[in-house]
Amino acid sequence: MSRKRSRRWLRLVVPPVAVLLLMLLGTVVYQWGEPDLDDPAYLAPDNVSGIGASQLAMRVRQAGVEIIPERQSSDALVAAYAGNATLLLTTPQLMHKYYLRMLKLLPATTRVVIVEPDGTTIAEGLLPMRGSARNYVAKTAAPGCDYAPAAQAGTAAVVRTRYGEVDPEYGREVARCYAGSLVAYQRNGVNVTVVGSADPFRNDRAAEHGNAKLATALLTGAPRLIWLDLHHREPPPGVTNDPALAGGPAAPPSLRPHQPGDPDDPDFPVKGKGANPPPPGQGNVGGDDGDQNRDSEPPNPLWSAFPPWTYVATALLVLGAVALAVAMARRLGAPVVEPLPVVVRSSETAIGRGRLYQRAKARAESLQILRDAAIVRLTRLLRLEPDVQRPVLVEAVAASSGWPPAAVEHTLFGPPPDNDQELVGAAVRLEQLVTAVTTENPGAQPGNAVTTENPGAQPGNAVTTENPGAQPVAAAPIEGEPR
Repeated sequence: MSRKRSRRWLRLVVPPVAVLLLMLLGTVVYQWGEPDLDDPAYLAPDNVSGIGASQLAMRVRQAGVEIIPERQSSDALVAAYAGNATLLLTTPQLMHKYYLRMLKLLPATTRVVIVEPDGTTIAEGLLPMRGSARNYVAKTAAPGCDYAPAAQAGTAAVVRTRYGEVDPEYGREVARCYAGSLVAYQRNGVNVTVVGSADPFRNDRAAEHGNAKLATALLTGAPRLIWLDLHHREPPPGVTNDPALAGGPAAPPSLRPHQPGDPDDPDFPVKGKGANPPPPGQGNVGGDDGDQNRDSEPPNPLWSAFPPWTYVATALLVLGAVALAVAMARRLGAPVVEPLPVVVRSSETAIGRGRLYQRAKARAESLQILRDAAIVRLTRLLRLEPDVQRPVLVEAVAASSGWPPAAVEHTLFGPPPDNDQELVGAAVRLEQLVTAVTTENPGAQPGNAVTTENPGAQPGNAVTTENPGAQPVAAAPIEGEPR
């Protein structure tokens, strides 16, 4: 009776698998609801969808502010360099890091508002803040500060990405509101406000709490609003000596060719095509050729072929598969005794094995197995050593059976058979030899097989117990045998 299989392993497998599935489902749902930065509708001033910002643009225009949309960071910086404006960066993650570093070059009359930069953007753009921490969703909180835009708006859903302290070596912190999710600082006279959530700027979140008031107050402090509507990653900036650009608006110093009197700035190791060579001994501006070479290489398109949540889902599936494999694996330990599922009779095993040998036509192997078994049995009956020499064994068997030594030699160590008839004859002679030694008639002649199971059998005939009705097979005479 088979034992019932234990289900105890389910206690180890089901809980972690259920947790992993819930985590995977939550991650997929979360990523599905997150807007993509490369979506043209995301915080676009003329888009009326939920993730657009047409309502915010309308309120800004109603406040008498002119909106200047730009599609490139360089154009937005050039426009902001004229001063008396507010620069809105809706997707700082897509901007090249050199453009973010250029914010310190803007005039003091230009304010900058950055929407939810992540830790990588802060580090590569050299924003003077120390780290960040991001929640899954934006939370509401009171301003907790006297910063004018936050104080006018009151409670708002801004608490999502929280930022660390402003490094006093590179900037001066002006205000910290909404539990560190809105930070205003000043660097080189430029006022920069970092907002930790995009909810106050979106159409579908503007009506919640004081979101609309906060976003409007941040963008209406100057007569012009330069709205950078960027939805693709930008290549690194370059410099040029094109004379046709001489009549255009003034560009920030880092966008102009290096002049002999310009001070070196390590934040901009840019060497553009057609630029004036740097002074001897200075190398590239900033002295970092390797950084520019790395930025000139295009990104791997494979990473952008799939949405970000697919990588998270794949990682969770791999972890789930590994956990399942560990739970399902057999524990290593001492061998245990298990009952055989089926008991097979020895006769059936012998018949099945014989048929396998017959199908393979392994005559020599079959006879050798019979001879080895007979030699082991004869060695034990005659009380000989297991490693007895061949001549000694032949003489001892001949003396005990009464057979001539030549007949014993041929029976135990003769050549392999060439056909089935020779195999049967050799097997019969081997059985006769063993019988001659084991019976009380040591003088039995070869060719007469009288088994103990069938004492009435006629001499000269070999009758097997497996098939009593088989036709008798006469043993072939061997040279030297008595006839």
